[in-house]
Amino acid sequence: MSTEAIFNSIQHSAIGDSIGAAGSLAGAISQLVHIAGFLLILSPVVLVNLRLLGFGLKKQSLPGLIKATTPQIWYGLALLLLSGLYTFIPSANIYYHNPAFWIKFALLAIVLVIQFTLFRQVTSVEHPKRSVAILTATTSLVLWFSVALAGRIIGFI
Repeated sequence: MSTEAIFNSIQHSAIGDSIGAAGSLAGAISQLVHIAGFLLILSPVVLVNLRLLGFGLKKQSLPGLIKATTPQIWYGLALLLLSGLYTFIPSANIYYHNPAFWIKFALLAIVLVIQFTLFRQVTSVEHPKRSVAILTATTSLVLWFSVALAGRIIGFI
């Protein structure tokens, strides 16, 4: 079965039909929840990355900051997943043909790998090597904001 056929099956499933019948208000609320989820992720990511870059929160320990902000990232990811599926399922065929959709998910996969490997390793110590901290923070910020931009572009293509 091709990827396009899978997307078609998803859209025309009972769940896809039910969500599609929910109306545009439900879709708009889903989009707002998706944005809120992304903001829940971006807020701590930006705070920690600014700390890695040497801007602010210098009195707060880096591992302590990570411990305090990690739950917010998980809540944001949960909201993104649920609202993203709610938005995706009834319109899967449209997303299949949208290059911004595929770019968003490629970038998301890359940033999640970096977030849960390199970023986690760099932020596990109080004073990471300066060059590695700057590279990690810059890469993280560029990728997270690129995911957001690609997601925004989906609606225009």
